Amino acid sequence: MDYEMDQASLDLIIELQLQDAQSMIKGKYREGEAPDFEFALECFNAELQAFHTLLHDQAMTRSVARAVVSDADTIRELVNQEDQARRDRELALSGFGSDDFDQGGFPPDGFPQHGESSGTMSDEMTRKLIVLFNGGHETLPVGESSRKGGQERAVARASKRRRCLVCTDEFPFVETLRCPCSHDYCRGCLSNYVKKAIDDESIFPPQCCGKPIPLTGVNQIFLSPDILGKYRAKELEYTAEKREYCHVPTCSTFIPKQFIKDEVGTCVKCGKKTCVICKGASHTGDCPKDTATADLLRVAGAKGWKRCFKCRRVVELATVVVRLNSATPAGSLGRLVDVSCGVKTCWSVETVGRIELLLHLLSVRLRDGVFDKVVR
Repeated sequence: MDYEMDQASLDLIIELQLQDAQSMIKGKYREGEAPDFEFALECFNAELQAFHTLLHDQAMTRSVARAVVSDADTIRELVNQEDQARRDRELALSGFGSDDFDQGGFPPDGFPQHGESSGTMSDEMTRKLIVLFNGGHETLPVGESSRKGGQERAVARASKRRRCLVCTDEFPFVETLRCPCSHDYCRGCLSNYVKKAIDDESIFPPQCCGKPIPLTGVNQIFLSPDILGKYRAKELEYTAEKREYCHVPTCSTFIPKQFIKDEVGTCVKCGKKTCVICKGASHTGDCPKDTATADLLRVAGAKGWKRCFKCRRVVELATVVVRLNSATPAGSLGRLVDVSCGVKTCWSVETVGRIELLLHLLSVRLRDGVFDKVVR
């Protein structure tokens, strides 16, 4: 049976219907007072236009789906080769001895088997693409006996409907997400589960039979943009090594590490700045609760070390070229670092190479602010 009409024929039919609808719309009435009949014709005309656009979009997506299907084997083979190379490298770096391997050639814990790599398009998703963009039908085999063909078609029809683990209703398989444990979730139940996980960290990430439900790649289409966005935000928060939150009580929004600089975090919601040390509003100078910096400054005072007035780092100097009103720091909290502060700060030093000498060699010049020659 032919499941789809020729695209040119569909275009012609819609074009003729559009012309008929347009010719029936008289348009001789005051604005906002269209007769019911002409209003219905205008609605019908709009639906035809929308359907025409939909058909062209489906033609494009069908073309993409066919390209994916035709190249799937080649892509899968390339991915498998990359996975094998990765496993070989993991094996080489793992340090296992010959006695640590089982008869299959893998260590007891094993590495991911062929086809387990994430991020690749599975046969399941490829079949769903075929159904979605081929009029809701999978391509059936040809040239088979009627009995065998009938049996295979019956199996195919049955395989297109799956039972949701939660609500136990049956859905077309393209409308369900299959978990690694082979259980299926419909869109509604999956969305409810994800929303509960967003609000309850104890069940995050959503799991089935102890394995996380894959919500990456093409599986993201089973969630609305709003739920998916909230899920990704909570994923950043719940997996952060150190969590920081906005100090404003009415906000308390999580601050991702990308928005934290120099111990000050900027709230992505209200824009307020929070000191990540004392958890209060940001302030100038050192945080009173920063005991590590206070201890370092006591040591620096005893050693005669100084701080750069721009980046606030403790400076420990080696071979330098000094010039008035120019500076670049050499150390950070007792650790040697590459210079990064730049020039033309209040006063200090522009370094040449990496810095190792103690600042007390220049203490007199630093105190008097006189820099007029190279110090070696």
